[in-house]
Amino acid sequence: MIRPSTMKGLTLIEIMITIILVGIIGSMTVSLDTLVQSFRMDFYNQRVFSSTVLARSEAIKRGENVSMCRSQNGMSCDTSDSNWKAGWLVFVNPNNNNSVDPGEDVIRVYGVIDREVTINLDAGDTVTFIPRGSPAVVRTIRLCPTGGLGTPIREVSVTPTGQIRKASSTGDC
Repeated sequence: MIRPSTMKGLTLIEIMITIILVGIIGSMTVSLDTLVQSFRMDFYNQRVFSSTVLARSEAIKRGENVSMCRSQNGMSCDTSDSNWKAGWLVFVNPNNNNSVDPGEDVIRVYGVIDREVTINLDAGDTVTFIPRGSPAVVRTIRLCPTGGLGTPIREVSVTPTGQIRKASSTGDC
């Protein structure tokens, strides 16, 4: 059927196709937000994992205790807050006092994570590895999204033998 040139407007089929396309695109944006949040959490988890691996390997290489602790200034350990989002450092800790003393090397400083995430250690203030590569105390670091998008919690755990594992879980932080 040929429409006269004076008629203007849309047919019912054109309107339905437009509504369907808008619905599909709208549902994709919600999925993309969740996917982006998931990728961010994986990135932060990898950052914590690699710093834990660094601490373990440096303890073995140097033959001394090496620790990770929360640090805002990159020069000393900070025990005033439990959230490691402000940054942390890896340092040689031969006297196992869980603080950076004069003459102890700071191996690496990890800066602030400026996204909505909470990074907490299950107990205590440090993760310490002894010279044979096992932890002084078994620890788990939990990374929780604070955006509320339903992204699973990420964990980095250290087993009694020194194996470092990444995992995802659900639940409360």
